[in-house]
Formats: sequence, structure tokens, C-alpha cells
Amino acid sequence: MTGDDDTSDGAESNWTMPRRGALGLLGTAGLGAVLAGTASADGNGNQPWHEWDANVNANGHSLTELGALTTAANDAAIADFAGENLDVDDDGVLNAEGSPDSIHVVTDYPGETLDQKLENVLDALPEGDDIPNRQPGHKIVIPAPDPDDPAAADGLPAWRFESPVEIDNNTGKLVFEMGWTLIYATESIESFFVIGPDEKTENINLYGGMFYAQENIERSFIDIQGVGHMHISRMYLQNLAERNSVPAGIRLADYHGSSELTITDTEVTGCRDGFLAEYGSDDVPYGPSFDLDISNWRAGGGEHSIRIDGGASITLDSIQVGGHPLQSVSEDIIRLENSVNETRSVSISNVHERHNAMDYNSGVRVADVTDGEGPRHNGIFVENVDLFHAEYSTDIEYASYFDQQNLRPAPKVRDDAVGSTRWFDSGVQKHETYSSHEFHAGGSPTFTVDEDDVRIDSAGNGAVLTTPDGQSRYRVRVDNDGNLVTEEVEDGGNRTGIIESFEDGDLAEYEGETDAYTIDDSAPVGHGETSLKNTSGDTAIIVSTSGLAQYPQAGDAFAAQAARTETNDNLGIAFGAQDTENFYFARIYPESDGDRLQLYKRVNGDYTELDKANVSVDRNTLYDFVIDWGEFGEIDVEVRDPSGDAIGSVATTDETFTEGGIGVRSTGALDNVRFR
Repeated sequence: MTGDDDTSDGAESNWTMPRRGALGLLGTAGLGAVLAGTASADGNGNQPWHEWDANVNANGHSLTELGALTTAANDAAIADFAGENLDVDDDGVLNAEGSPDSIHVVTDYPGETLDQKLENVLDALPEGDDIPNRQPGHKIVIPAPDPDDPAAADGLPAWRFESPVEIDNNTGKLVFEMGWTLIYATESIESFFVIGPDEKTENINLYGGMFYAQENIERSFIDIQGVGHMHISRMYLQNLAERNSVPAGIRLADYHGSSELTITDTEVTGCRDGFLAEYGSDDVPYGPSFDLDISNWRAGGGEHSIRIDGGASITLDSIQVGGHPLQSVSEDIIRLENSVNETRSVSISNVHERHNAMDYNSGVRVADVTDGEGPRHNGIFVENVDLFHAEYSTDIEYASYFDQQNLRPAPKVRDDAVGSTRWFDSGVQKHETYSSHEFHAGGSPTFTVDEDDVRIDSAGNGAVLTTPDGQSRYRVRVDNDGNLVTEEVEDGGNRTGIIESFEDGDLAEYEGETDAYTIDDSAPVGHGETSLKNTSGDTAIIVSTSGLAQYPQAGDAFAAQAARTETNDNLGIAFGAQDTENFYFARIYPESDGDRLQLYKRVNGDYTELDKANVSVDRNTLYDFVIDWGEFGEIDVEVRDPSGDAIGSVATTDETFTEGGIGVRSTGALDNVRFR
């Protein structure tokens, strides 16, 4: 900007504002009002003038709607003004281009109320050339009104609103920028905005705005009837009258299918439901809430802060109520219902109460409104609920799966809900599970709770009890005959005791070629007075799958003593036996170049070698086959000589069998089969 004189005393001086002080692009009206005033504020919205005695830089913003621009004590015409949207004509008049065609300021449009102005804006939006909807990418700006505007409320810097504004016809990408503009419902209306009343509408975004009502909103402040990809942010919706006098702050009553609705940083007061999702049509898949995200939400003043009837993929985070009656709830902060479809895949976190003005039921209520006839809620995840005036932190029923943690006060779980809960009660963390659950430690399941049974894997299907002095532990279990058995546990909780030592003198518990074996007291004997010997020299498979007190299974460590005899050169043991056609077995077998330790499995009569190693054994000597049978199919077999030294080992991973009986496939002698 260039002038011919400047000082207030009339002294002549030339100065120039260089181009580095030029004004850049801004976008919309507003800054011009600050720059154009030539007197002190007069109560009509004009700002006091400012003397510019140095370079002026608008920091990349633009100037539009300038009105008048003067320089103090300088009557020279402006000769030059740098800026992409500015020019000076021959008479020295500064001109500024208007806003882009895609930005619409409601003050530029006629109307006796704000809703009339908005309808005129929508009517002026161009239609797309190639698609039957409005051209996307338009921004509608709603600044505070001039008090002289006919749409302004009497005596208030606020807009009057008297009829719903409908956004339909698949309108594309409309952005409403409202800042902290005050907007009053001055007549009884159903809603301020109605989104998608005729068909699903895409990309509608509402940012800002302080909306007020006096018991004159019949349905909701914002009414969504079918939308895709909508954002609502920084809105303040307040009913100034008594509690419950407005049905909902934001209502999602889906008629056409809705998805990707995101609500952030929004507050609702004085409504029966701060946010309400309900069915507009039973044909909507999944429910009205599909891909719904609500975060940093403050809403109350009625029964619920958020009530959702059916939906999928829902995330609710940082939900808070309380402060005074118009921000408090009387039933639940969050309530999920299932009148037509269930809610599923729901994540709820950080539910808090600032100071609720009354007692209420719960922070999160998962309710069945069908008396057991409708679908079950499925996949409800809740964490971090901390309340003071609620009876329960959560109240869950009719859910096929849920998981929740960090709750105060204690939760309530109905008998028809299945899931897991962790909460604190008087400084003690408690954990309850429903239906069947496994508790894992060290990477494998160790404790299983079924609906009507308790199993301790790797522990003989029994419970381990510790004496009061902590010095001894005993396992209590029931054997296959129904007898109660108590046995001392000596080595860290694994099953202990003899599996088979052939002391009963017969093979009544075995099937297969039992005639090829005998039980007697001749050497070698490993435990007690007798052992099993092969008398035929043949393969002679026998197995026991029932009748013994206990059998090894995946997760167990066990051992057996076996020997090569004059009658049979093989020695080993079979385990995991289903019958004589299906089992694992470890054996030592003589080959032309020496003995081989081999690990096999037999499936439907066919043999598969799993691993082998070279060893050397003596005849009529008992060797220990020590077997670690892992929970997930790891099988390690180590053979030890009478002094306990390892002479060879084989290993594999195979999950063909996870439990079963014991037996032999061609062994000279077998005894002392036992848990380790």
C-alpha cells in the first residue's frame, strides 16, 4: 500500500508498504469488519479503527467484503496494494474479490429466520452435471447475526429458527460451520435438522453451534433418517425447560441404512435420551447403528445419555453425565436394546459421572426387551466404569459373550449372560466367569471351568489342596470306579503315583494278543513283586484303555521300565492308545549295525516313524523310558540306564492323539509305569 503523506501534523513525507507486507488470501467475510471501521465501537457491531504505521501482514489470510478502508491523517489516494484478491482502480478505490463459489455465508441470503436462509442456500447449490445429486464440497458458514437482520432474535445475538431444515436427495459433502453461534427454536418444531428423510444421504457434517429450545422440540434437535459418512462435532444442544421435555438430542431413526456416523466433543442437556438410535424400518440390516463412533460425549437430563436399539460395530468412549438435573440421568448412562436385532461388536470405555443429581440404575445396561424371544447381544466389551450414584457399574443380561473390567461399583450379571468380569470390591479385585472358561499359565491351559464340571489339565482331573501349614498338598479326585481318591502331591503339582505295575496278576484290563504275555515274579522286576513278560517272541500288541485308575495324557510326564529278554529282543511302551490299531510307541530295536531307539505312531493300522537315534542296551536289564508328552503335541522320549544316565533320545511334535491308554508292541519285559 502506497501513500503521499502520513503524519497527523500535516508534514509531508513519502513512504511505501513493500510487497512483503502484502495481504494474502483469507476465504470468507469477517476480517473486513475489523479493518473497515473508522470510528470507535458504536454498539452496532463496528470495531474501533486502528492506525497502521508499519508493514501489514495478514499471515496468509485474505480480505473480503472490506467496505471502507482509510488511513489516518492521510488524504492521498492509495496507489498500490499487493494481494491476490485485491486491486486498486484508476480512482484509487481498493476492490476485494468475494468468497469462492463453494463457500456460502448465510448473511448473504434472504430470509426471515435462519431456517429460511438455509433453505435458500440449499436451493442455490448447483447440481452435479454427471450425477443426480448436488455438487459436493460446499461449506455453509453461519456466523453470529447482525442485530438488524430480520432473522435475528429480539435483543439477543442469536438466530431464530422456526421450521426443520431437510437435507436429502443424496446431497454430497456439505459442511456446516457454526462456531459458537447461538440458534433458538422460537416456534414449536419437530427438529432443527432432518438428514436423509427421502433416501440415504452422504457426507453431511455439522460443526459447532449452540442450539436452544424451550420445551418446543417435538422429536430431536438433530434427526437422522438415513446417512453415510456423517460427522457431528462441537455442538451444544440444550433444552432450557424441565427434564425429559425433549425426546432426544440426536436421534438416529434409520429408514434407509446408515453407516459411519461419528459424533465428537458434543454436549446435550435436558433430553430424555441424549443420543437415541431406534428403528425407523424393520428392514434395516443389523440395526440403526452400523459403524457408530461417539467420543467425548456429555449428555443427560432425562433417562439415558445414550440409548441404542440394535446395531453392529459400535465404539463409545469418554461418556460423562452429571453436574445438575439437566445433565443427569435417572436410569442408565448407556443402554443397549434388542427389539429387532441385537447389538454386537460393541466397545464401551471410560464411563464417568461428574455429579449425578439422583440415584440411577447403572453406567452400562445391556437389556433384553423381548422377554427372551429376540436375538442375544453378542460381543460387548466394557472397561473403566467409575460411578458414585449408580446402583451397579454395569447391568448385563441376555448376552452370548461379554468381557468387562475395571468397574465400580460392583456389576450385576443376569443368569442368561455369558462372559467374564473383573472389578474391585472394598480394595479386593474379583473375577467372575460364566459358562465355560480356561485359565492359562505359562502358555498352556491349566484350569478349566465348565458349566457343570471342573478340570485341572495335567493334574489327574482333580483338585490340589494345601494343608493349613503349607507343608503338604493332596490331590482329591474320583477314579474310574467312582471311588474318592486322596493322594499326596510331591513334585510341584503334576500327577503322581503308579499307572501300572502288574501286581494284580492278570491282564483283565487289556485287549489284543494277551495270550502272548504272562505276569510272574521272575527277573527282571522293576516295582513290587511281578512284571509283564513276552512269551511268544512275536509282535503281540496289547493295550489297556479302561480299568486302570489313571492314564497319561497330553501335558503329562511319565516313565516305564522295559527290558530285552531271551525271548524278545525289543523293549518299549505304547501310549495314547485308542485301540490296537491306533497309538504311539517308543521302542529299542536291534538292527544289523546296532540298536535303534525309535518313536512311531500307528493310525488305522499304518505305521509312521517319527524319529530315531542310535543306542546300545544289554539283555535282562531294565531301562527307563522317560516320556514328556506336551500339551500341544510335543513328545520327548529319553532312555536312561539303571544308574540314571541318558543313553539316547528322540522327539517330535504330533497331535494325532492327546489322550488314551497304555500297552506294548513286542517287548521283552515291562514294569513300573508311573507318573513322574
